[in-house]
Amino acid sequence: MRLMLIFSSWTYVFGDMKKVAKGVSTFPPLNLLYLAAIAEKHGHTVQVIDGEAEQLTSKDIIDRVLKFNPDLIGFTCTTPMFHIVCQLAQEIKKVSDAKVVVGGPHITYFREKVFHDYLDYLVVGDCEGTFGKFLDALDSKEDISKIPGIIFRKNGSIVYSGNNSIKIPLDDVPFPARHLLKLDLYNLGTMKGRKRYTSIMTSTGCPFKCAFCSTKVYGNKVNTRSVENVIDELKHAINNYGITHFYFIDSTLTLNRKYILKLCDVIEKTNLKFTWEGSTRANLINEKLIARMRECGLIRLSFGLETADPDVSKIIMKGVPIESYVQANKLTNKYGIETINSVMLGLPGDTYESINKTIAFVRSARDIKHATFSIAIPYPGSAMYEWAVKGEYGLKLLTNDFSQFQRYNSAVMSVNEIQPAELIRLQKIGLLKIYLIPFRIIPVIKRFGMIALVKPFFSALFEFLRIENKVVT
Repeated sequence: MRLMLIFSSWTYVFGDMKKVAKGVSTFPPLNLLYLAAIAEKHGHTVQVIDGEAEQLTSKDIIDRVLKFNPDLIGFTCTTPMFHIVCQLAQEIKKVSDAKVVVGGPHITYFREKVFHDYLDYLVVGDCEGTFGKFLDALDSKEDISKIPGIIFRKNGSIVYSGNNSIKIPLDDVPFPARHLLKLDLYNLGTMKGRKRYTSIMTSTGCPFKCAFCSTKVYGNKVNTRSVENVIDELKHAINNYGITHFYFIDSTLTLNRKYILKLCDVIEKTNLKFTWEGSTRANLINEKLIARMRECGLIRLSFGLETADPDVSKIIMKGVPIESYVQANKLTNKYGIETINSVMLGLPGDTYESINKTIAFVRSARDIKHATFSIAIPYPGSAMYEWAVKGEYGLKLLTNDFSQFQRYNSAVMSVNEIQPAELIRLQKIGLLKIYLIPFRIIPVIKRFGMIALVKPFFSALFEFLRIENKVVT
């Protein structure tokens, strides 16, 4: 079977923030690379297209489809990307007889509700243990109803083969098929310069129940690879592809401190030379851990601050006190680790007062050198989505157009009478207030470059001046 896996271009939806979004969000499509590796292991011919990294138009992708002539085309998508996948699938169907299969969190949550006529198969949940069997069954024209987690049509009716309970150890999953990507396109800006990088994971899942995460899609069970298996992949990527930086995509990298310390020990023992980064919770680090990670190449760490208002933090079930962020940022600064604090506005329970409190906290915290400031999005499968639909905690969902579920320059909820347009203005003003401080200007320019920041900066400045009634609109 000839299989083509496509990751569509998507950052264009952010408008003025496109270049900034691309700078922080152009990750190798690790999920597709895992599926590609599984398909190759089963003897199938695979091609992977990363439309975002290559900045491909729909026409560019369709030209490649026609040239490769696949039997099956696979997409993965989150909720904000689903409309992009649908548009491209429809265009492909006009010129190709290839079947189309789609998976990802949006599919797992909505299932048959999004099984449009131009889609042939949907994959629900994780499929590492079943994808190879699914491909083999299609190739040999066998009955796929015996393979769990598949939605398909039979005799004009929609059939679901049942929930997938087949789980395989993560160590048994082949390494991502990175050789199918143009790896020279993946370079990440850091305070240590631009890095040739790839993404990697040591675990899947997260035990916490934050209201903004799609826990009904992902669940709360954590599965972890062995340290030895991770080290083997690190070696493979370094020796075969010249990778110098790794982005660990674990939801909470330091959840198991003993595991990370062991990983660091083996990195040192094997004399692997690379830099790396990841995300964690501010209350799950200490000085011993940070010092050791820094010794073994850690140069950047991200914390989910979300809000500085304790009442809002309690509502969203974050469970991390503000003091933890104060101490964590001091610690990372002490060891020269670039640190990102992600913030959201428009959260359940948010008011003008709570939003201004968060902006003021981030603005005045000298140990916070970089912060993202996004608008809260109620992703399906999250408690926040259910609250927005029901009108709880001051939220009101104003649209079911998932193409509008974007974190910048778009808001789909009102909260305590703060309307979407006002949230967008507050976002721009907040970014301006946070970054128009001398000790933050140089770091952000180093990371994104001056050109990428020009449009969002002047857009935010205009909003700030307009709110202050210093320009007439």
